[in-house]
Amino acid sequence: MSAAEIVHRVVETATKQTARRHSGGWEAVEPVGPLAIIPGIRSRIAASSPDLSALTGLEADNIRAGDFCFLGVRWPAPSSMPPDPTFWRIDPEDGEPFPQWDTYAFDISFRHGIDTREIKRVWELNRLQFLVPLAADGALRNQDQPALLARMVRSWMEGNPPYRGPSWISGIELALRTISVALALSILGVDCLDSVTHGALLRFFFAHVDWIRRFPSLNSSANNHRIAELAGMIVGTIMAPGFPGAVALRENSWRALLAEIDRQIYPDGVGAEQSPGYTAFSIELFLVAAAALGREGSLPAPTVDRLSAWSEHSLWLMDTGGKVPAIGDFDDCRVIATTQTPESRYVASIVAAVSGCVGRPDLAPPAKDPGIRDVILGSAQVSSAQPVGMRLFASGGYSVFRSEHKDPVVLTLDHGPVGYLSIAAHGHADTLSVWLSVGNQPVLADAGTYLYHSSRNLRDLFRDTAVHNTLSLNSVGSSRPSGPFNWASKANARLVSSESAPIARVVAEHDGYVAQHGTRHRRAVEFDDASRFTIVDELLDGSVDKSVTVSFLLDPSCQSTVAQDRREVLITHGGRQLIQIASAGPLKARVVRGDEATGLGWLSPSFGARIPTDQILFEGHLDKPSTITISVLQNG
Repeated sequence: MSAAEIVHRVVETATKQTARRHSGGWEAVEPVGPLAIIPGIRSRIAASSPDLSALTGLEADNIRAGDFCFLGVRWPAPSSMPPDPTFWRIDPEDGEPFPQWDTYAFDISFRHGIDTREIKRVWELNRLQFLVPLAADGALRNQDQPALLARMVRSWMEGNPPYRGPSWISGIELALRTISVALALSILGVDCLDSVTHGALLRFFFAHVDWIRRFPSLNSSANNHRIAELAGMIVGTIMAPGFPGAVALRENSWRALLAEIDRQIYPDGVGAEQSPGYTAFSIELFLVAAAALGREGSLPAPTVDRLSAWSEHSLWLMDTGGKVPAIGDFDDCRVIATTQTPESRYVASIVAAVSGCVGRPDLAPPAKDPGIRDVILGSAQVSSAQPVGMRLFASGGYSVFRSEHKDPVVLTLDHGPVGYLSIAAHGHADTLSVWLSVGNQPVLADAGTYLYHSSRNLRDLFRDTAVHNTLSLNSVGSSRPSGPFNWASKANARLVSSESAPIARVVAEHDGYVAQHGTRHRRAVEFDDASRFTIVDELLDGSVDKSVTVSFLLDPSCQSTVAQDRREVLITHGGRQLIQIASAGPLKARVVRGDEATGLGWLSPSFGARIPTDQILFEGHLDKPSTITISVLQNG
């Protein structure tokens, strides 16, 4: 931690102690000025297609029925709608109130759980993102929704007095809640609100903007959280223009937001957090802020370049079904939600939004899911164009190989940093990992994220090298965690060489095993431009026992069969032979599936969900390079 950050943390701690005096209930918040809306949102929704009305209608029906299901867990159905104020405090795993709800927010310790509970699920409900489809349904077909929405927000406020309980701990949660309520009100309008509700909503925005402003995520915490906070302050001050210094706060936040896009997206388009999902989330936050300000059509040229580069990078990663590998952390976050279910093609949706924003139809994704986001952000339609060949993203640290087939084979190699800033909060120990898809079918997949706070062991496991598609040495990971969002050591990767002719070939290495074993891991990947990849792993220097495992985790829809000599593994999908993985060196294969003892053979398709899957482990003693080939047997 730098000296500047130490000073910031000391001042922040003192400010948090002083801020206790602000927790005097909603009546202690004294707003002034009008309650406004984001211009243009209502008319965009009103002009949307019947398909959107059908989607939002189904979701609104669920909400009216009290059916809430987020992050793989369903909440107990409330006895009435809007829910009793205590509903917002429920931990859905057991239906009991989440502990410390009446405690001053910054006195609550939530790292690795409170009584082994996962705070992330409670935060998800309290983002209030379900209000947006409820409002859209009100604008499109159900005129009773404005009253229900107002009562829902009033219920939430009664159950969440300012600055007390888990809902007030983190600025990103306040920002997303601010945006949700702002979008919902902007869709329905505020003219129909009675004076009491009008005053309550002004207090809502004043309290949220003030708390976000007081406790910014800076220094090593200035990742997607900082982008969310800036977007939240922009939207909040639009809704409450009487907030003290609103104009200056809004303009300063916009300038800071432009700067963060420049920092958090490398020139080659790779997100600095090394997570395609979180980078898409950051960009959606930015686009919502730009739309709220009416500036989406006049972005600075450097910002357009970064957004365009990110979209292009995402298209290189993307399969024909619009999915990208789940690299690094991702917790199913989004800013504008049409349904409560996770979005498997979330990145594609944001690529479409960028394509529409910057006027680049060539950046449109091959597929995406429709939703409210398309209408609010003006997303582009899909495109059948796909990149072909090999592309090096040198700044962010990825190489992508794509075949020329109509349903291309796509392999991604990671030779970049573990994550962003000193703590690399959302990175995984996946250096030199590969991910592979054939057509629209993921084959070599990422283990996912699973949990954040409620289990230290599982949080560490899903970030560990052992569950990623790379090499582990003596059961040690290339980077080692020290807390849910920190690392005790981080591997430094280096691109050794890259060439696209006469054969596509990339060589990279990392130093993650130097400190403990005195050796570096080097990986070379070659592609014959059609259907065969060759992966060569070797350990350089050091005389330590080199007992290694080279892992390949399969998408759960795929199955594996190991040959009798354990040198070949056949991968099938739906009865079709898809790929063959063969070892020509000293390593032999076995398959692990859903092993509770070791934690191997598991994949988390969305936050809080974990399912068994085949994990192929090529094991042995590596005194000479290991050569493993991946042969694609059927495209698409």
